[in-house]
Amino acid sequence: MNEIQNILFDLGNVLIDLDIPRTESMFKTLLKDEYDEVQAVLLRRNIFEQFETGQISEETFIWAFQQAARQNLDPRDIIRAWNGMLLGFPAHRFDFLEKLKKKYRLFVFSNTNETHLRWVYRHLKTQHGMTDFDVRFFEKTFYSHLIGHRKPEVAAFRHVLNDAGIAAEKTLFIDDNAENIAGATAAGLRTIHHKIGDEVTRVMQQFLD
Repeated sequence: MNEIQNILFDLGNVLIDLDIPRTESMFKTLLKDEYDEVQAVLLRRNIFEQFETGQISEETFIWAFQQAARQNLDPRDIIRAWNGMLLGFPAHRFDFLEKLKKKYRLFVFSNTNETHLRWVYRHLKTQHGMTDFDVRFFEKTFYSHLIGHRKPEVAAFRHVLNDAGIAAEKTLFIDDNAENIAGATAAGLRTIHHKIGDEVTRVMQQFLD
């Protein structure tokens, strides 16, 4: 890893703590016996991927839930359940990023959507007084719904590399999803498959030593 010059971070379950089953549980409570049917309709219509690549707006995303369900769903309840997986950004990771950026060029590539990103920005502001996350630690951040590309597509990684002006073989990518790691490897990046529950500051301590 001595030749690494750039580090490309995933956000969820790497820098930001997630509890994805919590969102599933909240939707099951909200939708009751309709959960499986609504989930099947949304997956068949590719709603989640469209939302993550910016092809549909938050309004359309909510409408898709309302149309798939037979009951009258409040948009606020849909958003609350959708954001249920987001737990927060532990403050000690900011210090870690601050130290890391003195040695490496740092970037973010996250599969996300406008609803989740808005929650993250609000959390950073209200809990940490931070309004400049994207530029304080990183040269550039790449959010799937804004760039129209999502992991694990090899083309998505190539887009990020070209836009950032960095070489794949000199770039380390860290992500919790095995499919995303495979896509990054196919694009020529060095990778770390981050295990959910591990602490990223310990996993990457070698890059500060």
